[in-house]
Amino acid sequence: MVGTVLTTPAAAAPADPLQALAAKLESAHGVHYETVQRTDDATFKIYGDLQFGWSRVKANRAIVEPVLAPSATMEERHEKISETIWVGDDVYHDDDAGGWKLNDDVTAAGLDDPVVHSLSVAEIGALVKSAKKKSAGTVLDGVSTTIYEGRYRSKIRVTDWKIWIGSDGLIRRVTSDTAKKDGKDRTVRDTYLTEWGKPVWIYAPDQRLVTSRS
Repeated sequence: MVGTVLTTPAAAAPADPLQALAAKLESAHGVHYETVQRTDDATFKIYGDLQFGWSRVKANRAIVEPVLAPSATMEERHEKISETIWVGDDVYHDDDAGGWKLNDDVTAAGLDDPVVHSLSVAEIGALVKSAKKKSAGTVLDGVSTTIYEGRYRSKIRVTDWKIWIGSDGLIRRVTSDTAKKDGKDRTVRDTYLTEWGKPVWIYAPDQRLVTSRS
């Protein structure tokens, strides 16, 4: 009698992050993000949705909420919350009076992070290629991850960064620690990305509500 040999399938190779991101860059779809940003003076929670175009992030709607002392009242917390909308190269800030202030000196919509800004395929490709270290990460959003680490130097600032890429090729977390070369003016960000491919529609505010332009 000939025995039956049982074999187990080989583990699937991790998906290519560039192909995975390109597959998600479908118009009117996007991703949810939640960021904690700490500076020398304050801590903020920033959360919202990114809307994709065909090659990069097209729009971003963000709520910015400062982390206040436990003694702060609900009214004080509500008064400190602000909203920002990026659409293409325009950015609108709420003016605390029911209107919006327009600033058109913005190059791209995306995460407010020196590591990942426009969240384009070219940008992620350059980031992964520049990584100096690669290691196994934790399970995030039910997906095992790989951590890529690196350092970016500009003329005046140094940024240490990490990016968690899931086995499905999608970015699950991004952290950055940036400061001037003398160590001053430090900003630390920690961002989680979830709900990849969710339907997202972000529009510019009604122009009748735009109270100022710069």
